[in-house]
Formats: sequence, C-alpha cells, structure tokens
Amino acid sequence: MAGPVSISVKQLTTAAKGSVAKALDQNKAKFANPDFIFGFLPPPWILGIVIRNVDENVTLADAEKLATDVQAAVSDSVPTLSGVGKAGIIFVGGHVTIGFAPPPETVIQE
Repeated sequence: MAGPVSISVKQLTTAAKGSVAKALDQNKAKFANPDFIFGFLPPPWILGIVIRNVDENVTLADAEKLATDVQAAVSDSVPTLSGVGKAGIIFVGGHVTIGFAPPPETVIQE
C-alpha cells in the first residue's frame, strides 16, 4: 500500500483550474457554457466542480464521463495524484457535483 500523499492547496488549485477547463472543453457537447464553481467540497472532500442548474438532458453517463475526465486531467497536472482517488458525481436539487475524492491517506495542506 502506498504511503501518505501530501499536496498544497495552492499547487492543486492552480493545476486543477486549467484541468477542469480542459475536461469541460472535451465535454462541451453535453455541458455547453455551464454555470459552475470549482473547489473542495466538504466531506467526503471531493475535488471538482459544482454545475448549477444542469441541463435536463444530461444523463448519469454524461456526468460520470465528465468526472472521469476531470480526474484524469487533474492527475496529468498533479503527478502526486496520478492514479489515486475515485471519480464520482452527486445529483442534488438540479445541481451536479462532479469530481473525485482523493484517497483517505491524502493530506491537503494550506
């Protein structure tokens, strides 16, 4: 089993913003001009985006693909996170949270 992974919030945020933009561009057919925010979402500490008022034609498969693309793009930008975590989505009240949860042994520092 791998040891703990440590990464700074500043490094992760800088790399991930561009990665999220890349993932959204790859999925613009389903997520055209989304109203979204980027960041860390409280437990289970998902790193990703919240898209507000998602188009009603977006499917679970569309959202899962975007989550996988976000994780892959962030992993490419932040080698420390390469191959760790699990992509996922949460649909709640017309909004969708898309991203991935780093593994429990990941330490995120300010």
